[in-house]
Amino acid sequence: MFKFSALLFFVSVSVPALLVSANYGQPIHPDGDTTKCLDVRGADFADGTPVQIFDCNGSNAQMWDIMSGNTTVKLHGQNFCLDAGSQPANGVPMKIWECFDGLPAQTWFYTGDQRIALLGQGFCLDLTNGAHVDSNVVQTWTCTDNNSNQIWTLDA
Repeated sequence: MFKFSALLFFVSVSVPALLVSANYGQPIHPDGDTTKCLDVRGADFADGTPVQIFDCNGSNAQMWDIMSGNTTVKLHGQNFCLDAGSQPANGVPMKIWECFDGLPAQTWFYTGDQRIALLGQGFCLDLTNGAHVDSNVVQTWTCTDNNSNQIWTLDA
């Protein structure tokens, strides 16, 4: 009886925590602008395809899997991740690349203040020039508090 009770306790505590922190198949919006989405240019799911801002259209090119805390930013249903390249710096354009576990260029941290930061590297996903215009390729930039170019919101 004790083992059964302990198992029920574990399940009732663990499952809700996972459901709250995971967001699968969600659009990612720049600074709360729900008309614009993080988008894979031309829905071309291939290594090196640029990641841009585009009008939200519900396509697979705009659906991302992301979790609070340490995370990858992965295209839903695909094996492509948001990738900052081998030498992240200010102004480096973002792209997708095949996902590899533990790769620093694909290891992000979704912060409590809604920034998507490269884990331990001091760079954040940044809306280039703050422009909410179609085809604006996003970049990495030094993480800065209260920088609206680095705020990324989810629907859920």
